[in-house]
Amino acid sequence: MKTDDIKAEAAGEIRVEYGTEKTADAVTNTAEPTVEEIKAGIAEKVREDSGERSTVTPSEVVFALVPGSQREKISAILEEIAGDERYADIKAVTTASGMVYFVSKKYIEADKAIEISRIEELKFLIAEKVRADSKNDARLTSIADLQPLAPEMEQEGFAAVLDELRIDGRYADIKAVTSPTGDVYYHSDRHMSGYYALVLARVAANDPVFTVASMVRDESRIYPRPTCIALFMEPMFGIPASDLKAVFDGMLQQPAYSDIKLMVHPDTGAAYAYSSKYLDGDAAYKMMHYVEVVKDANP
Repeated sequence: MKTDDIKAEAAGEIRVEYGTEKTADAVTNTAEPTVEEIKAGIAEKVREDSGERSTVTPSEVVFALVPGSQREKISAILEEIAGDERYADIKAVTTASGMVYFVSKKYIEADKAIEISRIEELKFLIAEKVRADSKNDARLTSIADLQPLAPEMEQEGFAAVLDELRIDGRYADIKAVTSPTGDVYYHSDRHMSGYYALVLARVAANDPVFTVASMVRDESRIYPRPTCIALFMEPMFGIPASDLKAVFDGMLQQPAYSDIKLMVHPDTGAAYAYSSKYLDGDAAYKMMHYVEVVKDANP
C-alpha cells in the first residue's frame, strides 16, 4: 500500500497510511448501510471537515460511521477506499502518539494536514491530562503542568492551542479558572465542580486570609449559613491548625474584611464565622445553635 501521498516532516515522527490504529466498541445496528454507502459517507464527512472547516477528521469519527465498528470491517472498508479512484483524495495521517486523523488532499495540503493533526493530538493530550488530574488527584492543572506535552512549542503557539481547545465541543468539560493572582488553571467539570475548582484556585494564590474570607462570604451569601472554622483545617486549604488563629486575627484587623464576624457557641465551644453583608447576626447564631445542639438532639 502506498503512503507517499503525504510526506511527514520528520521521519518516524509522523507517518501517513491507510488502515486503522484504533477501533470503537462493537454496537448493534439492525439497518446497516451497504459498503458503498459507508465508503461514500466516510468520504463525505472527511471532505466536509477538510473543505468547510479546514480541519482533519479524528479516527473515532470515521470509525463511528462503520456499523458495529468492528476492527476487521473497518480495516476492510478503509482498504477499499484506498484502492478506489473515487476516493483517491482521502488520506490518513498517524501522529507520533499513534492517533489517526483523516484528510482530503483536495482541500488541505500535506504539510498543513500534518500541522493540524499535531495540534489536534495536543488538544487531546491536554484534555486527558486535565481530566486525569481532576479525577485521580482532585487537583487543578496549571499551564506549567501542560507545557511538557509540547516542549518544542513557543508560548504563543501553546496559548493558541489552549484557546482552540476551549471552543472545541469535544472538550466542553475542560474549564479554565483564574486565581486571585491572575494565574490560569484548568479542570474537568466531569470530575470536579466549578466551585471546588474556584476554591483550589484561591488556595493556589497562597493568601489564606483572602481564601478564608471568600469562603465565609460565599457560604453566607449562597446558602445562607455561617461557616464552622474547623472547615479550614481540611487538607485542601493547606492551613496548619496552629496557624488558623493567626489567619483570623490578621483578617479581623483589616478594614477590607470588616464584614467577617466571629462567634463561639457557649456550650460546645465551636467557632463559626459569617459575613454581615449577607447574613444577620441573630440568624447566624440560630443556625450555629441548630448545627451544634438541636440537630443531634433531634435526629
